Amino acid sequence: MFTKKDRKLGVAEGKRQYDLPLNKAEGSGFLILLISLMTFLAVIALAASFVLGAMTQRWTSGLENRLTVEIPAENEEGVILPNEDVKTLTADIAAALSKHPAVKNTEILGEEEIQELVSPWLGDDMVLKDIPLPGLISVQLHITNPDTLKVLENKVKDITPTARLDTHQTWLNDLLRFTGAMQFAAAMITLIIGVTTVTAVAGAIRSRMAEHRAEVELLHLMGAKDDYITEQFQRHALLLTLKGSTLGVLAGALVMTFISLISGDTAAALVPDFKLNALHMITLFLLPVIACAISAFTARHTVLHVLADMP
Repeated sequence: MFTKKDRKLGVAEGKRQYDLPLNKAEGSGFLILLISLMTFLAVIALAASFVLGAMTQRWTSGLENRLTVEIPAENEEGVILPNEDVKTLTADIAAALSKHPAVKNTEILGEEEIQELVSPWLGDDMVLKDIPLPGLISVQLHITNPDTLKVLENKVKDITPTARLDTHQTWLNDLLRFTGAMQFAAAMITLIIGVTTVTAVAGAIRSRMAEHRAEVELLHLMGAKDDYITEQFQRHALLLTLKGSTLGVLAGALVMTFISLISGDTAAALVPDFKLNALHMITLFLLPVIACAISAFTARHTVLHVLADMP
């Protein structure tokens, strides 16, 4: 007659009890470390993808239905024009464009704004008052199409043939290709990390089953169901994955916080802020749940496949 302290073979009474000494197996620390590293890399790759996506969205929305008109500070013969003449031409072009129904508004950039644009190339210490500066007009359109752009270009050319219209489309297409390639690379890295995690868990489970093959066969022969044996290995893999993935996410969060602090506020620069919104943070912190689901599925599939070959 069994007492409460007695346990039948093939029956685990406590949630954390094993008929097989899986929790004492060697190599568990290595699997935790491996999963931690994989999760850490996944956090960094996904965070980089999110930042690139935010950068693309910000720049695309900022340049949508916009164009810039540049009035050079020289005429067709290469003669430098006085600043007053450049200002007059700029005002005339802005007035002509404003009358077109497709133009929502026009904004003439002042000298200080133009100086801020050229100072990164000429230096902050350079005195720009005596340097001939071009005229710049920022134009926002209701809608952009080739016919409208052609009409606006003709209006500008009628006033001064040297003026140029820039729709930023070429530059924007290059940006979209670059960010798209980077996001694809991040997705591929994440996929490789997932495949590596599956391989590592499957290899660890096969190793544990080979190590305890005699005990597993005994349980199998004595009538223990496949689901019961599978649950033992599945719970073991789940606990190790939870520990490793949680450590990886925390390490990734610390690194991202550090990068955000040292990068500072770049809202006015060409580079994007290394900051994530609430949805991005939730996605990253759900990585342990995803890793545990992958681990549990992999462990179950591996154990059932091995048990199918046993007597």
